Amino acid sequence: MPWQRYGTDPGAGPTPSRPRTTLITRTPERTTVHTRTDSHALKTEPPGAGGPARRSFPSCTTDVTEKSRQTLLALADGLKDERLAERLGISRNTVQDRIRRLRIVLGCPAPFPLGELVARGYETGAVPPPARTAEETPALNRTEAALVPHAAAGLAFAAMAERTGIPLPVVRSTLYALRERTGAVNAPHLVKRLRELGLVTPAAAGTE
Repeated sequence: MPWQRYGTDPGAGPTPSRPRTTLITRTPERTTVHTRTDSHALKTEPPGAGGPARRSFPSCTTDVTEKSRQTLLALADGLKDERLAERLGISRNTVQDRIRRLRIVLGCPAPFPLGELVARGYETGAVPPPARTAEETPALNRTEAALVPHAAAGLAFAAMAERTGIPLPVVRSTLYALRERTGAVNAPHLVKRLRELGLVTPAAAGTE
């Protein structure tokens, strides 16, 4: 028997007023994710309009296949371009096609960064979150502590600056230094490393 889980969040990025609704159905063969991020994600008919109010989930049902999961996991390992294509044994054009599909499936369209796509994969259960490693959790200063939840959500530097009120140059320099300290090679890899090091919990990622 497959199991199912519903989840909703108030949305993220430049359109916080738009709800995001996700239905996840998992079987041993594949994970199916139903995601709506537009204004019709949850639609309720007013009382008296032909019956009791009810919710509907229109359109956009897609599957996260094993190939898509492998692509997401490779992104989380910090691979890109030729190395990503080599890991997956496919062409760079095919890699981009898979990423475009993942963006649709996980409700993370361009120009949202790839780090946010990886974070959405963890949040929806499309891929399992990384296990905590035996490495010592590094201490954070006040600026790093303010930025880590947003970095774990894969947000772009400008979005982090807007949400925290920290100047963009400080955000940029702090995150580059944090990548070096954690051994992350890029933003998607940092999303994974912050979880491996115990610097962020699933509930804290993306905290406003």
